[in-house]
Amino acid sequence: MIMNYKEISSDYEKASKTDSFKVHNDFLNILLQDHSESGMELHYAYFNESDNSDLKRILGKGFLKRGKNGVSFLLRKLSNEPDNLIKSNIIHLIGLSHDKKYLSNIIPFLKNEDYEVRYKAIIVCGWLGDTDTIDILKEHYPFEKVSLLRGFTVSAMRQIFFRHKETKDKIVEFIYTKLPEETDYKALAIMIVVLQDLTRTKYGLKEDSYSGEVSGDITKAKCKILKRIDL
Repeated sequence: MIMNYKEISSDYEKASKTDSFKVHNDFLNILLQDHSESGMELHYAYFNESDNSDLKRILGKGFLKRGKNGVSFLLRKLSNEPDNLIKSNIIHLIGLSHDKKYLSNIIPFLKNEDYEVRYKAIIVCGWLGDTDTIDILKEHYPFEKVSLLRGFTVSAMRQIFFRHKETKDKIVEFIYTKLPEETDYKALAIMIVVLQDLTRTKYGLKEDSYSGEVSGDITKAKCKILKRIDL
């Protein structure tokens, strides 16, 4: 289909100025009619430049509606995109595909220098990973300098556990090994609530199911765990 780019630009301006799901989705459907490389480039440009968070989200997920061609396009962009925020967004979108075959494309970004890129790579490892990915996350943990991301590394292991229950003992043993030496409260909070989930043992912390915020006495909870494992 030959696109009328002047009309598309006008439709984009209209979509950018509203929070209407219908207008946003209608605009996406216009873009999806063009399956060419230039059509996807235009889709990509609008996704990146949009300041409308709702429109941006719909345009991003729209690449997945393009099937394998859409994900392949994103993977090509991921390999040479210089902007770290855009790169992190691409990683997130690939994760939303829930297709394990793309995991090998994401794992190298665990070593990226940018916080947001590593954060998204950790999360996507949790979404797409399996038993072997637990070992990759375990190897990443001691090299992660940002304490909150160390916590998210353990949280990603929990995401894998939800799909692969056989990983429980490996994760629990890892937490028992690392928890005594961890001093950051945010990382500890995440580690402890993950441990509570996997062992079904209460140590006094509560995790809000919507915000992920953890409440409770972290020091007391850590002491209970150390006593349980005789440390």
